[in-house]
Amino acid sequence: MKKLTLVAILALMGMSLPALAHELTLKIDKVKTLNGNLLVAVYDQAVHYDSNNQWVAVRKIKMTEAPMLISLGDLPAGHYAVKLFQDENDNGYIDKSVIGIPTEPYGFSNNGGAYGQPSFDEAKVLVDKATEIEIQLR
Repeated sequence: MKKLTLVAILALMGMSLPALAHELTLKIDKVKTLNGNLLVAVYDQAVHYDSNNQWVAVRKIKMTEAPMLISLGDLPAGHYAVKLFQDENDNGYIDKSVIGIPTEPYGFSNNGGAYGQPSFDEAKVLVDKATEIEIQLR
C-alpha cells in the first residue's frame, strides 16, 4: 500500500510540472532568401552559450517567408538566450569570411550581434509566461 501511495504522489507531482513550464515562440523577420534551413539553439547558462553546447532546445526548420513562427516548446521559468543562423548551403555550420565575419544570415535574442556575438546577459530573455520574441536576421 505504501508503494502504491508513493507512486500515486510521484505521478501527481509529474503531472503538475507542465504548469511550471512556459512556451517560447520565436518570430523570425527579415528573411531574404528561402535557401537552406534555419538552425536554432536555446541556452540557459552563459558557459553553454559561450561554448555552443548543452542547449536546452534546438530546432532545424526549413526556411519559409517572413515572418517565421517557431515554437520551442515549454521551458521551465528562467532566463534563456537564443542563437540562430540560416544555413543556406546545408553544411551544418555558419560560413564566415576569411576575417571571421558571418556570410550567412544570423540572429540572437534581443537582436544583438551587430559587432560580434552578444554576451549571454545581453541576449537573455525572461520566460516566466508564454513568451514570443522577435529576432531579425542580419
